[in-house]
Amino acid sequence: IRTWVFLPIFLINFLIGILRHYVSVLLSSQKKVDLEQIKDSQALIRARVLRENGKYLSKQAFFTRKNYFNNEKDGVLKLGSQKNTAPPNPMTDPSMMTEMVKGNMTSMVPMMVVGGWINWHFSGFVTTKVPFPLTLRFKPMLQRGIELQSLDASWVSSV
Repeated sequence: IRTWVFLPIFLINFLIGILRHYVSVLLSSQKKVDLEQIKDSQALIRARVLRENGKYLSKQAFFTRKNYFNNEKDGVLKLGSQKNTAPPNPMTDPSMMTEMVKGNMTSMVPMMVVGGWINWHFSGFVTTKVPFPLTLRFKPMLQRGIELQSLDASWVSSV
């Protein structure tokens, strides 16, 4: 069972995952870049570099750069923190809604195809046993394609 059932299922899921990745890359649109956000992130990176490598500068050079970032009135980091903008609501922007639908469809459709293929191709294979006893009412749900009355209900087919 391992070689003829689980190995093909693993291989198909792996290849579908690669295909799904490339389809989602093709379907995704370019995100619009916010210049202010890039400036803020670059200022944070420069401040981090100054903090990490400030020991190599003279005291006056270090404090001049520190004052440039942390001055109470017009410091770059102080001004950047004052302009708080709320994140955009994805429900009001149709392009964001379209991106969400594309992402969901590139995940949902391949899984439905793989599930149908597994159900069609491997119907009748007994794959595993659940570690607890089940009543006979679970048998039609867990053992599709197997018409054995003597098989315990805790065995599961490749549904």
